[in-house]
Amino acid sequence: MPWSFRQMLAPLSALLLFMSACGDDPEVRPVCGNGIVEAGETCDDGNRNNNDSCDNSCRRPTPDAGTEEDAGTEDDAGTGEEDAGTGEDDAGTGEEDAGTTEDAGTTEDAGTTEDAGTTEDAGTGEDDAGTTEDGGSGEQDAGSEEDGGSGEPDSGTDAGTGEDDAGTDVDAGTDAGTVQVSLDSFGPTGTFARTGTTGATFPEALTVRLREDAPAEVWVEVASSSAVLNVQGGLVRIAPGERSATVQVTANLAADPETDKATLTATLGNDTRAATVRVLAADQAAELATLSPEVISVSAGQTQGFTVELDVPPAQDTVIQMALEPASLGTVPATVTVPANSLSAKFDFTAGSTGGEGQLVAALNGQSIAAAVQVTAGSSTGHVVISEFAPAGPGGAGDEFIELYNPTSSAVDISGWKLQYKSATGTTGYNSSFTLPAGSVIAPRSYFLAVSSGYASASGNTVTGNANWGGTIAMGGSAGHVRLGYPEMALTDAITSPLVVDTVGYGSNANQPEGTRIATVPPVAGSYERKASATSTVESMTTGADALLGNGHDSNDNSADFILRPTRQPQNASSAVEP
Repeated sequence: MPWSFRQMLAPLSALLLFMSACGDDPEVRPVCGNGIVEAGETCDDGNRNNNDSCDNSCRRPTPDAGTEEDAGTEDDAGTGEEDAGTGEDDAGTGEEDAGTTEDAGTTEDAGTTEDAGTTEDAGTGEDDAGTTEDGGSGEQDAGSEEDGGSGEPDSGTDAGTGEDDAGTDVDAGTDAGTVQVSLDSFGPTGTFARTGTTGATFPEALTVRLREDAPAEVWVEVASSSAVLNVQGGLVRIAPGERSATVQVTANLAADPETDKATLTATLGNDTRAATVRVLAADQAAELATLSPEVISVSAGQTQGFTVELDVPPAQDTVIQMALEPASLGTVPATVTVPANSLSAKFDFTAGSTGGEGQLVAALNGQSIAAAVQVTAGSSTGHVVISEFAPAGPGGAGDEFIELYNPTSSAVDISGWKLQYKSATGTTGYNSSFTLPAGSVIAPRSYFLAVSSGYASASGNTVTGNANWGGTIAMGGSAGHVRLGYPEMALTDAITSPLVVDTVGYGSNANQPEGTRIATVPPVAGSYERKASATSTVESMTTGADALLGNGHDSNDNSADFILRPTRQPQNASSAVEP
């Protein structure tokens, strides 16, 4: 036999064998009575008698299948409770049957309630891996409420939806993008930067500020309107837990020759804020801008603060010269220094004791600015003064009086004190003297009035004198001197004698006044009256704010201390206290 035919023989034999196996076998029927329970039989006792436990058709003679004891009812194999198909102990339906309630296929069966496929089954049961506590749907299963896909503590409920998930409140992504932060402020505006440098602006640092502390690293975008000023990367970082950060800028005037100013705009989410910054040249000189306050009026000895300001912050410490004109106004530092990268410096002015008006001058590189200064002695004078006098009056040349005022807070006993008169040009001392009577006392802020005999008879003098010198003193109507001194004061004592308390020289040729004489004379019905303060005027002393403020201003300059009243107003010990 050729080898090729042998090769074909083996597969052909296998095919024939397969076909014969798939053919129809003859039907095998059960043989009742042979003692073997075969298909279709429920029993076979080896005979075909009907009266024993197995009838002649090999069927068990049990109770009827249609009743409770029948195989189709409660005890029947098909329906009965203890039947293998339906009963509780039945393998097909009963509660403990493998297919029903406790059967492996139902309630406790592997397929139902306690079965691995139902309630406690691996597919549906409560303790089953596939249902309530199952890995696919159970409460404790990895795929349900505590499962990795939906349970609360599960890693799957976590990352995408759970309260403790990494993508919600306590997640690493709960940063500035989840917990909202907002921009509060950006400034101050109007600061400076110097070309060729990188750093904070001056004299104050430009700062970006949030409304709340940063929950995580926050980046604020900062854009510039000009290339003369830039923020590195266009971003400012605010560290976690912080609320603000200083903006570091780089200045370069050459980058945009058309401007020396830039507007920076800070943006965070929908919030924007803007601030301007001026860029200075590396060696830009500063000039004086202001001296404030521009006008002051202070009492003697009082201190007043001043501020001198430049137009731009200097690159180095800058010294400014200070001066008072006149110097008697008080004291100020000879120089004031504005530190580098600052705009201003503060200093104090202390008023002198004499009072007066003038100015405070600041000077830098040939430039100067000034503030008006007025110093008032007020009622700070510590001694009795001649407050008002008239060398003549409506009653004639003898209608004279000298009023004294006590500006202190204590009563002063002037018993035995002297009032003296000297002519305008006399050089040998005073001409006449009147001694005040015993019991002459001036209460605090009160008056004492000494008059001549002509005053007493003059019409219109309703205020009586507290002392009368008669004809002892005869003052010159247009010029002369009057003074007050202690009991020991003699006519020949010089004006500088410590026994002299107060002196007034009036008229165009009075030669020994305090300071400068009062050059003019009042009207016939008028008088010379001491001011309440350095700023007092005729109007303020007669009908204005100073009318009832006493007469305590004494700068030791007669011309500056007195006004000319158009109408006399003598006051005595009974007059109202002032002020």
